[in-house]
Amino acid sequence: MNVVKVITLSRGSFARPRGWLLTGLLSVAGGLAAYAQTSTGNVRPVRLNVVAVDSSARPVPDLTASDFTVVDDGSPQRVVSVRLNQSDRPRPMVILFDLLNAGEASRGVVANAMKTSLAHMPSDAPLYLYLLAEDGSLYPVHALPGSHIAQGNPDVSWVQDIGPLLDAALKKVNEVKPLDFRTASPINLQARFNTTYHALDHLRLLMAAAPGPKELLWVTYGIPSTIHLVDRTWFDGVPFLRKLGAQFVRSDVTVYTADPGLNLERGTLNRDALDILTGATGGHAFSSVALAAAVSRIEAEGHTNYSVEYQPPANNWDGKYHKLRVTVARKGVHVQTELGYYAVSGS
Repeated sequence: MNVVKVITLSRGSFARPRGWLLTGLLSVAGGLAAYAQTSTGNVRPVRLNVVAVDSSARPVPDLTASDFTVVDDGSPQRVVSVRLNQSDRPRPMVILFDLLNAGEASRGVVANAMKTSLAHMPSDAPLYLYLLAEDGSLYPVHALPGSHIAQGNPDVSWVQDIGPLLDAALKKVNEVKPLDFRTASPINLQARFNTTYHALDHLRLLMAAAPGPKELLWVTYGIPSTIHLVDRTWFDGVPFLRKLGAQFVRSDVTVYTADPGLNLERGTLNRDALDILTGATGGHAFSSVALAAAVSRIEAEGHTNYSVEYQPPANNWDGKYHKLRVTVARKGVHVQTELGYYAVSGS
């Protein structure tokens, strides 16, 4: 079982970084921008993947460029193209059941909900399931293929045996006796951040081997986005979560989360970090572990969406994180897309 270490950070006053974490993440910032200058200095348009739904969460397929408004760091932008993407091809989906960030009593509740949901899942997409164990390793219940994820005619019959499969996997990972990351001390919180972050990034790399768009549904109580350190400073994880989201975007993976509500043992839920990570990829944070409904909505969004491009000015590429706001003029239509990007220019 491969052990993966991880990171997570959050809002608050930004404390001085600790060790390799900040250095390593910021060193790859130049590779995290989805759109950058070319080597000749020409600026390419920023391209966004946008889902538009009505009040009943049904896709809206007839929007035009005049319907969209894009604001980049407070500045309205000119939309240069809008393309409707429609496909009947199912996208591969990975479900990650997070044991690291939940106590034993909470895990049992979530496991039972997952068995009920998955056993009756109407999914027609290639579907895979992993556990995030307490030591930070990824344990496959139904694993991704080694080098390719099938795009058509997937075998999803394994979910009919989800009860015994999940029970056997939980029994196996419970044999692992790692350090206890779940206590509330700042040291253990930081270790759990690091472990969770790297596990997510490791799973991203596994998913990146497949061509085309993919989805990750992370079933979790989440990770804190801010840590109050023993020296009374704050460790701000928001930049790190945004960079992880940017890496998922580059790997063509949209991140969704499903949370069970309050942790039964700690009475907490780190939904702020979930909103940051899903928002960075254009995904959504579901406040329920009714996975059948979540998967149905995710698949509908994958079948009908838009590619929206706008042309920022040359001085836009300042290497900083830019917040985005995308709206449509039509009443009752809600849009979902990336909440920002890194404006990093190439050399």
